[in-house]
Amino acid sequence: MRTLTNEYYLEEVNRAIEFIESNISRDIGLKEISAASNLSKYHFHRVFKSIIGNTSKNYLTRLRLEKSSYLLKNTNKKIANIAFDSGYTSPETFNRAFKSHFSTSPSQFRKSILQEVKNKQVIYQDTTLENLSVSEPEIVSIEDLNLAYIRHFGDYSKVAQPFQELMLWVVKNPALELNPTILGIKHDNPDLTKESNIRFDACVLIKKEIQPEGKIGYKKIKGGKFAVFRYTGGYEAIYSVYDYIYNVCLFQYGWELRDEVTFEWYIKSPPLYKPEQFVTDFYLPIV
Repeated sequence: MRTLTNEYYLEEVNRAIEFIESNISRDIGLKEISAASNLSKYHFHRVFKSIIGNTSKNYLTRLRLEKSSYLLKNTNKKIANIAFDSGYTSPETFNRAFKSHFSTSPSQFRKSILQEVKNKQVIYQDTTLENLSVSEPEIVSIEDLNLAYIRHFGDYSKVAQPFQELMLWVVKNPALELNPTILGIKHDNPDLTKESNIRFDACVLIKKEIQPEGKIGYKKIKGGKFAVFRYTGGYEAIYSVYDYIYNVCLFQYGWELRDEVTFEWYIKSPPLYKPEQFVTDFYLPIV
């Protein structure tokens, strides 16, 4: 009975997390979030904190502010517009919250992060995509993707466990393919997010929406225009690939990122291939 109860609470917290992450730009509160989880406000507050290690309010605030830092770096939007896009009702409220979290104002953050980009472009001046075993990007348009996933919190290098659990679920589910399409979503920048708060979704492509089940959640990636970079090699170098793409390629190609997730599509991956044979496509949502 205890296991069933734990799975039930995981399922309801997954619903809440998906609701929060899909509604960061809206003014949502505990009542609406707990309703999405099918738990009472009283029980939800305790259950969410026991599983996630933080209150839903603090979780939402952190995601809003980290989203705003992403927009400050990767878009030309005015700070007031970024405030509203990040779920704040006024620029003044946003400025206070941002300064409390990052110890600097949004305008100073934007200046410093753009200077950091310039510094990295100097560091990478003799680096090319070819040096990093990455192909020239291809622009594609894709349809919406339905995904079943397991969420991992912590170091990106420790995501093997959720993938193993996900594959066990696939094997037990006769409606899914035996050789499923595997994706991964890195939600956070480890340079800005504390390691324990870093979020990674181990995902499998499915044909249609499903109901959450224990650790298994459901999410949809909105289709649209993507720049796709193909990388060949082990996962230990992926940070360098991301760093180069975000600090050099985005500016070199003049792209602006859409406010959607970047994801990894695993073409060749373990256990069937050796690290030097791994092939990973990086999908960046662009305007």
